[in-house]
Amino acid sequence: MLISISQIYQQSEKISKLATIKVGGWIKSIRKGKEIAFITINDGSTLNWLQIVISLKNFPQVNFLNKINFGGCLSIIGQLVLTPKSAQPFELQAIKIEFSNRTDDDYPLQKKTLTLETIRNYPHLRAKTNYFLTMLRLRHSLSLAIHQFFQQEGFYYLHTPIITSNDTEDSGEMFNVVNRFDNNYQTNFFGKPAQLTVSGQLQAEALVQGLGKVYTFNPCFRAENSHTTRHLAEFWMLEPEMAFADLNDIIILAEKLVKFVINYALNNNYLELEYFVKKGELKIEKLQEIIKQPFAKITYTEAIQILQAKKFKETSWGIDLQSEEEKYLCRYFNKPVFITDYPTKLKAFYMKSNSDDKTVAAMDLLLPEIGELIGGSAREDNYENLQKKIKKIDLTGNNLKWYLDLRRFGYAPSAGFGLGFERLLMFISGIKNIRDTIAFPIYASHLNF
Repeated sequence: MLISISQIYQQSEKISKLATIKVGGWIKSIRKGKEIAFITINDGSTLNWLQIVISLKNFPQVNFLNKINFGGCLSIIGQLVLTPKSAQPFELQAIKIEFSNRTDDDYPLQKKTLTLETIRNYPHLRAKTNYFLTMLRLRHSLSLAIHQFFQQEGFYYLHTPIITSNDTEDSGEMFNVVNRFDNNYQTNFFGKPAQLTVSGQLQAEALVQGLGKVYTFNPCFRAENSHTTRHLAEFWMLEPEMAFADLNDIIILAEKLVKFVINYALNNNYLELEYFVKKGELKIEKLQEIIKQPFAKITYTEAIQILQAKKFKETSWGIDLQSEEEKYLCRYFNKPVFITDYPTKLKAFYMKSNSDDKTVAAMDLLLPEIGELIGGSAREDNYENLQKKIKKIDLTGNNLKWYLDLRRFGYAPSAGFGLGFERLLMFISGIKNIRDTIAFPIYASHLNF
């Protein structure tokens, strides 16, 4: 049975007492001597590597080492020997090379300094690099933290449709689903317009009416022709929804969630975070400070006043905040900032109107250096008001009768938010480009998979 390198680090003394063990991984370095070769491998179970010692007299085959090169795959049977006085705590003395598969000479990710822009050209290979091995391990861990948080908070994890006829955000930036048998690509087999979802929120609102607390964690799609470092065409969205909840309830939940995930990473992903620190992309102190203090909370009106007074003279009430303005507000408070009560025209139709009839019970959470991470609201619970909003922005043909019906059949007021998972990973890792936070990035003018 194959033993992982992670297991070896956790149980090295016990494993060293075994006659032989079998390990496998990908070659990270090779040093050749006249009598001995040293090979380090990594198998993805940890960021740590394992040194393999090969006595060449035991492997007299001609050109044996020529069959083993950087990036190749190797499976070895040997004995684990503790080496407490050496740089590494142990090494595997090879007895048998069970399997090896070298890389071709044109392998593009050779052992040299490569820019992230270069590595992006090989998404199918980049899990073999230390940078993306680290990112993918951290992504896995943060996903686990999210599920743990919502389980302990009593939420049900559910899935909502990827194909939909509802434009949740009224953005118009949706990918159309068409009939693959139609050579003109103009019709679809649903008999009505269908798109890839931009959000599972509307369906989550239906599910919460029977379950009380639900969350979805699904891929979402935006046909936005954006080439910024913060946008993807396909990304993952976390969307919790709570019945009998208001705006303040989801503000409390959002802050608790973000702090929980950051704290989880600090406690469980030291090696991954340390890697990004060494890369100069992260300061651990930044994360530690985030979980120590309450987030700031201001209204949209107060945010506009701060921006006008301090720096952004052209900003006016009723205009959406730009990325630089959001980042400035975080620098102003030196912490994450909740902004509430946005003008009605800036937000989606489903958000609950405030008593002033000018704003809605909505919030955004802004993070330093990232900008918007979370957007949420209390949902409009009045049938007539919601119907007027749908008509006003001409969504009457958007198949929302079922959504209106929720208000007629025992509706409990609900509230929820959406969190862009890749942006959260950017913040916790310090990664500067969102394209480097997902295994296979899909963005404007780029589709290789």
